[in-house]
Amino acid sequence: MHDEARKQPQNLMIAAIGGVFLLLCLAAFIGWIVQGPEILLTMAENGMSWCF
Repeated sequence: MHDEARKQPQNLMIAAIGGVFLLLCLAAFIGWIVQGPEILLTMAENGMSWCF
């Protein structure tokens, strides 16, 4: 019983860290979906400027 009570806060902390990581990944994905075309065009324009 004592061992199980010690594992519960550790499991809760792991779940909280996992949730924060998931939210950060979701925010990055949404940012890429929203800003992706602009990022791609900017990178292409900068690449073309090095060619000429």
